Amino acid sequence: MKLMSLKQYMKKSKKALLAKLFKSLKVMSKKELAVLCYEIQKSKLPQLKTKKRKALSNKQNGRKGHKAKRKFSPKQLAAQRLFAKRAKAGTLRKKRQ
Repeated sequence: MKLMSLKQYMKKSKKALLAKLFKSLKVMSKKELAVLCYEIQKSKLPQLKTKKRKALSNKQNGRKGHKAKRKFSPKQLAAQRLFAKRAKAGTLRKKRQ
């Protein structure tokens, strides 16, 4: 059986379409018919729309304000780079006690 396009089905008469439909329904199993009935009934029900909730602002969360990121001075950044470089090389100095 060859699959037909919607355009081809639209060209057929109503009588021919009903005959084709009844023929295909007769060969379907009871389970398939039940599923088909359920899907048809379900498609007629109104669509349920879900509401998207907005994120709570800081005031609603109980926080006073937004905490800013910590800023490092150029000297601190240079020291961090040096520390990372020495840690990678494995030449960190031991702490004196």
